[in-house]
Amino acid sequence: MVRTSVTFARARLFAVLIAAGCGGATKEPAKTPASPPSAELEPPAGASAKPLLRFPPHAVQAVPEGPGWLGVELKARGPTEAGVLIEGVLPSSPAAVAGLLPGDVLISVDGQAVQHPPDVVRIVSAHRAGERVALVFERQGQSRIAAVGLAARPDNDALMASAFVGSPAPKWRELTAVQGSVPVDVTALRGRVVVLEFWASWCTVCRMTIPLLNQWHDRYAARGLTVLGVTTDPADHATAASIELGIAYAVHADPEATTSRAYKALAIPTLFLIDREGTVRDVVVGFESQRLAEVEASVQKLLAAR
Repeated sequence: MVRTSVTFARARLFAVLIAAGCGGATKEPAKTPASPPSAELEPPAGASAKPLLRFPPHAVQAVPEGPGWLGVELKARGPTEAGVLIEGVLPSSPAAVAGLLPGDVLISVDGQAVQHPPDVVRIVSAHRAGERVALVFERQGQSRIAAVGLAARPDNDALMASAFVGSPAPKWRELTAVQGSVPVDVTALRGRVVVLEFWASWCTVCRMTIPLLNQWHDRYAARGLTVLGVTTDPADHATAASIELGIAYAVHADPEATTSRAYKALAIPTLFLIDREGTVRDVVVGFESQRLAEVEASVQKLLAAR
């Protein structure tokens, strides 16, 4: 697979990604070593489908070298307010080790004032993993200082695992049935194992997962598996694509990307495995045969457990 980087600046971004994402890929080469998962961030020029507002428990190694990583989710503050709001801190990240908390406000990084999330990304990524940076931040109106040792950025699966695995699956919001039935929320599927995939009709890599998900639907639905697809395509595009691509499982439209944002589906395809109790058990970003085989093995174990 080929992974390409894209740089972007948004008012709200997942700074753990250091402003890098995945580019599209076509087909896995035959008889080659396992490759990194590939995913798509934006539709091709001229695509009619609305792009997702993107912002990632298996053994995954962090990139051994590269830009420093802080491990925070950032949000811009009002135009008259100083600093950048820390909206989330990933467990075991450098920020978590340094004691940063959601609600803290970053004022400066490495002696440089920050006013927008991309400011933080730019300064942090200018350092290498293992280097230390000084942070000035406010907590409940009190100024504080911390020295943070930056780490190497984990891959997308590891980031998503840190954010979701072991936690209840987020609630769904504003989903519209495209084909099949749409449960009111994920809690309505308690007692069933759920495979939830975020995809789009313009995503080449997504089309590679459809035959596999159809197989899972056929093999395991009677044993307690529910396969669901969520797309930010408008409902009419999603309906046409579902028919064209021969999707056998239920499909939901999420045109405002509210559910996609709740699941932080930064790149597509992104697949979640949810157990009978509604707990996220695994997350896969992109397409990689070995990882999807691991998910199927987990599905079988979850279905067998009572």
